[in-house]
This record gives sequence, structure tokens and C-alpha cells, in this order.
Amino acid sequence: MNQKLTKYAWLLPFFSGICWGAAGIFVRTLEHDGLDNFSIISFRMLLAALITGIWILVFYNISVTKGSLALSAVLLAMSPVFVLFLAAVFFHEPVTRHKLTCVTLAFIGCVLVSGVLESNGLSWSITGILCGILASFFYAVYGIISKKVTQKGYHFLTITFYGTLFSGMTMLPFSNIHSLSSMIVSGQMTTFFILIIHALVSSVLPYALYSLSMRYMEAGKASILASSEPAAAMLFGAVLYAETPGILSICGLCFTITAVILLNYERN
Repeated sequence: MNQKLTKYAWLLPFFSGICWGAAGIFVRTLEHDGLDNFSIISFRMLLAALITGIWILVFYNISVTKGSLALSAVLLAMSPVFVLFLAAVFFHEPVTRHKLTCVTLAFIGCVLVSGVLESNGLSWSITGILCGILASFFYAVYGIISKKVTQKGYHFLTITFYGTLFSGMTMLPFSNIHSLSSMIVSGQMTTFFILIIHALVSSVLPYALYSLSMRYMEAGKASILASSEPAAAMLFGAVLYAETPGILSICGLCFTITAVILLNYERN
């Protein structure tokens, strides 16, 4: 095993979280161009599968519509909790006090960064909460499955390819395929180009890096490190959309960074 890569393996899930945090930039642009949420997700996954497939050959979103974005982000932030205990069951990874402290800090950070404590008139629907929890659970399951198939010797690009392919195929029946074809026919190639970059940044790179990290570290630690997503989303919003973060959001960012530092400190 490459010792140098093992030393810096914690950067893989951390940058995965940053890439996922950038997804909102593309979603806002594509929604402005007329694409609905289901179409954005399915096109993103199918294009990601295509990009990953080419990569292999050459080199070898429901809770959001039923509730608030902040609530969805908080529910999804529960994923490290699921991963921590699922990894203990399937891989016998120890649930240490240090890990529990880090996952607690990361979760609190996600809650504060997403602004759920600062929002007014938050929509609390049963459907939204249920879908958010399920999204968090299945995201955790993805990490567990990635770890399992990685141990069986599957290449991280293979895992990314099939993961994005079947996700895209599952969402395709709910998508507006005609919207994409009409964009191409009408010459809206800029939007199509954004779709490709969206697939690359929000799916190919983060899922590939996250799957690769499973070779070098525990699934529970990788999931906690990937919780940099809400913090990255906050920073992108502040820089690109002049969205001024509140005091609680800044505190949340500090919690998330502290969790990452503490987790890496234990590893060293």
C-alpha cells in the first residue's frame, strides 16, 4: 500500500464533501434554465456514468421539495452517525469515544451551517423528514457497500460507474427527457455544458474520491470527513451569491473544522 497516499488519505473524503457542496451552484443555474429537480439529478447521474465509463476505457433531490433546504441538509448530515454504527456491525470498526465526539461536532456543525436554527417559518412535513432520513441512511449504505466491494478488489472507478448509472436509471422515469432534447435542438449548448460540468464536479469526482478513500481508512472516519459539504456550500454561497452567513453558521463551520482536525489528530 502506498504509504504516502495513506498518510494523506483523509483529504479524499474531505474534498468529496467540498465537491458535493458545490452542487448547489449548478442546481441554481440549471433550474433558472428551466430544468426540474428530477431531471437535474437523473441527467447528472447518467452523464456521470458516461464520463466515468470513458475514464475507465481511457485510463482504466424529494426531501428538498417537501421541506426546507436547511432541514434536508441537517437530515443528510446524520449520515456519519449511520456509517459509524453500520461500520461497527459489518467491519467491526471500533466505536470509540473520540469518533463519537468528532461525529457529534460534525453534526452540530452541519446543523448550524445550514442555518436551521436561524430560519423562520421552517417547513416541518412528515414526508420531508422521512425522505431526509432515508436519504441519509442510503448515503451511509453507499459508503458501507463501497467499503465492502473495495475489499473484494473492485476498482474505485467501477464502483462509481455502476453507482451513478443505476442512480440515474432509477430517476430517469421521473425526469423530463424532452427538456434536454429541446435544449440541444434549440442550440442551448451552454446549459448542456453546465450539465456535464455538474456531473463531473458533483458526482464523478466526489464519489470516486470517496470510494478510493475506503482503501486507506475506516468507513466511519471517511464519512465524518466528508461532512465538509455544508461548510463548503456556505462558503460557495457567500462568495458567489453574496449570501452573508450568520453567527451560528460561522460557529457551525468552526465545529466542522474542529471535527476534521480532531479526527486527523487521532489518526496521527
